[in-house]
Amino acid sequence: MLRAFILMKQLRNTEVEINLQKALDGGHRVWVIGDVHGFSESLRRLVRTLDLSEDDRVVLLGDLIDRGPDSFDVVRFAREDSQVFCVKGNHEKMMAENFSLELIENPNEDARVWFHAGGRETVASYFRAFPDDAEGALRWMIDQDIEWMKELPAHIVLDQWRLVHAGYNPNRGVEEQDESDLLWIRGPFHSSTHPIDPARSVVFGHTPTMTLYPRKEDRWGDVWYSDVVLEDGRAASIGLDTCVFHKRNQPAVLSAFDLQTLEVRTLSRCEAWKEDDWIRARFMH
Repeated sequence: MLRAFILMKQLRNTEVEINLQKALDGGHRVWVIGDVHGFSESLRRLVRTLDLSEDDRVVLLGDLIDRGPDSFDVVRFAREDSQVFCVKGNHEKMMAENFSLELIENPNEDARVWFHAGGRETVASYFRAFPDDAEGALRWMIDQDIEWMKELPAHIVLDQWRLVHAGYNPNRGVEEQDESDLLWIRGPFHSSTHPIDPARSVVFGHTPTMTLYPRKEDRWGDVWYSDVVLEDGRAASIGLDTCVFHKRNQPAVLSAFDLQTLEVRTLSRCEAWKEDDWIRARFMH
């Protein structure tokens, strides 16, 4: 039990949780945004629509990177704005383990998996940000961003909310999860018939909500709410990955959810994206 408690503490950041809970307690808005996947212009435009006060906050639910055209800029936005906080996604995990100039030249199997999953576009965005003669600066930036990603919490626990990239394993106690559960889980979490935490609603990304609304194309691009509810009437889990990298003739939406008011704000993807980009991206999430 002690080991499980220590492990879960290592997956959290107390200072971040205190900061966000203080904002909520003060009546300020805390907006949670689903998977951005490198679409930096869509992210910046969506945040502008939130009309943030200096005491409001934004939490990005991981998978900031890969697939879209400018992962480098998304990371800059997340790292440089003091009102923005992040949890780690499986794509941050892959980048932290596989992004180096050496692996770009001679990739191993894990690096190839990341490249195929959208890492190639992330690498390209970093190289575009630096001239050819600035390898030292590029290497330094890669190292800095990787260290930042490694230190990101795997989840954020507040008085009434759990913010996590993928979800929780319902077959384990809520304090017995490991990082793999929090970054990768899908089916068992989505199909759970009881709340993961009776006191807290889980807000998550990772799985496009179109797959959680099977055979309901009119709901594609919508935020997903679990049929399981807490005693206070809130959905036990809320999915925010409304698939900003969706095919161009289908809903491609970035969504924000306000923990204070339960309001949802959405923005259709504003970047142009080629059909072959979507074909590559759909094979692994």
